[in-house]
Amino acid sequence: MSPPALAQALVAAVTPTNDYEFVSGDLHEEYLRIMYLSGAKVANRWYWAQVLLSIPSLLSYSRSNKSALRHIGVALIALIVLAAMVGVVLVIDTVFQADPIPSWVWFCVNWTDALIFGAILARLVRTDGVRVAFSAALFLVLCFVTPAVAGNPHSQAPLLAWILLWGVIPAMCIGAGLYQAIRCRIDSVN
Repeated sequence: MSPPALAQALVAAVTPTNDYEFVSGDLHEEYLRIMYLSGAKVANRWYWAQVLLSIPSLLSYSRSNKSALRHIGVALIALIVLAAMVGVVLVIDTVFQADPIPSWVWFCVNWTDALIFGAILARLVRTDGVRVAFSAALFLVLCFVTPAVAGNPHSQAPLLAWILLWGVIPAMCIGAGLYQAIRCRIDSVN
C-alpha cells in the first residue's frame, strides 16, 4: 500500500529537489507505520494532514545555499510570467467578447495558457521549476481568493470561475513538469 498519489505529487511539487528523497522517505516510513497500526484510512488522513501542514515550510526551506538575491530574482521572474499569463487571458477574453465562446473551450484556453506559462517559468528559472510554478500559481489564486474571503462584494464569481481559477495550479505545475521532463530527456541523450 502506498500513500495517496495526489498527495505524493504535491510533496514532489513543493519540496526542493535536493531534499525530496529525505522528505518523501520520512513521510513514507511514518505512513507505513501508521497504516500497520491503525489502517489505511487513518494513514491516508495523517499523510494528507502532514503534506498540507508542510507546504509553507517546504516552499520556504531549502538545504541548498541560495542567496537572497536569487530568491528575489526568481520572485520577480514569477511575477512577470504571471502578469504575462493574465495579460494573454485578458486579450483572448477581449477578442471573444462580441462572440462568446463555450465554457468548455474557455476552460481549455485558460488551462492551456497556464500550462504554457508554467513551462516558460520552468525554463526561465531552470532549477526547481515545478516548485516555483506551484508557488506562483498558488500566489495567483490567493490574489483572487483573498478578496472574496474578506467579503469584497466585487469578487463574488460563479462556481465555474472558481473551478477555472483553481485549475491554474495543476496546469502550471504540469507545464513546468513537462518542460523539466523533456529537458532531462534531452540532456540524457546528449
